[in-house]
Amino acid sequence: MEIKTGLTLRRSNEQIAQANDRFVLAYQNDMPPAHQGVWHCHEWYQLMYASSGLLTVSFADQMVVIPPHKAIWLPPNCEHRTFTAVGAKFRSLYFRPDQVKALGQKSKVLSISPLIKALILEVVARCDVDLIWDAMDFRLLTVLLDQLSVQKDNGLTLSIPKDARLIPLVETIQMQPSNEMNLDAWAKCIGVSSRTISRAFNAQTGMGFKEWRQRLRLLYSLELLEKGLSVTQVALEVGYSSPSAFTYAFHRFFHCTPKSYFS
Repeated sequence: MEIKTGLTLRRSNEQIAQANDRFVLAYQNDMPPAHQGVWHCHEWYQLMYASSGLLTVSFADQMVVIPPHKAIWLPPNCEHRTFTAVGAKFRSLYFRPDQVKALGQKSKVLSISPLIKALILEVVARCDVDLIWDAMDFRLLTVLLDQLSVQKDNGLTLSIPKDARLIPLVETIQMQPSNEMNLDAWAKCIGVSSRTISRAFNAQTGMGFKEWRQRLRLLYSLELLEKGLSVTQVALEVGYSSPSAFTYAFHRFFHCTPKSYFS
């Protein structure tokens, strides 16, 4: 019979190492605002989800924003860390690698329907310490995996340049999305040519510097909208000259307006 076991982040891999006869483990944590996790990885697949709030997950030179209608699927041994500016009800499930082949071996962002959300929360709640799995548990888990397996990868991802010389630029814009310094100004600041910066962004992120900065601004805007700031406040905070310019860029990227994104 299957044993349900709760999971703490500190001891996650220890528990996973002792759980070869089990199928799934769970972890939940109500993260406070400005929570910053440490870099770590797991030996099992991980479904990372926030039932409320907003998560920013960094992994494999990428950054992804996870609102409540998205979840991220990470393969084993994928180094990652989480951050939440506004706080989040963090819920995570860990699956034994030989049991979830249908979900694929690559990281991806999945859409979470009301049904999938309910299934995730129910499975997490049933993963209490030292409780015996019954037939209903397995049926719930089967339905959850079936539902997840048909979701397309539609991530809000942003690749992070690997070039160490660009670290000051990247970290500054991540902390100050409204930063307006152009390539020439950044070239003088970090001691490389503007052509070097441009080439690095295109080669390592698949987009130019301006497009990369715009996407980062739009991803960061989700945190501000979740905080309850007005569209005008958010537009100015992330570096747009007007609410209309921000709304236009937001709609092109997310295919909805800022006001309707979380509804």
